Amino acid sequence: MKNLNLPVMIGILFSTIGLVTLFLMGQALTAAIWLSFGNGLILTSLRFNRVNEFGGMEQQPVPKARLYTGIFLIVLAVILLLLQIIQDLQQTAPQS
Repeated sequence: MKNLNLPVMIGILFSTIGLVTLFLMGQALTAAIWLSFGNGLILTSLRFNRVNEFGGMEQQPVPKARLYTGIFLIVLAVILLLLQIIQDLQQTAPQS
């Protein structure tokens, strides 16, 4: 439980909101935004402990591949949010 810092807890909350949005409301784009941002936060913030050669516990650094994937998911969430905003503006635009 020591691995669960604030960004990881927020990521779990956002991922849960995304799943509920997908299953209950069926809004795929909105769910993808929540899930992408939540999973990106989890990937970039979750750290694991290991036993070092002296028998003490130490935190492992986040691997670069996991860090880059998490950053990509957060950027993807922002892009999807902009796409959602554009779609909403086009749907509410007055027809001429």
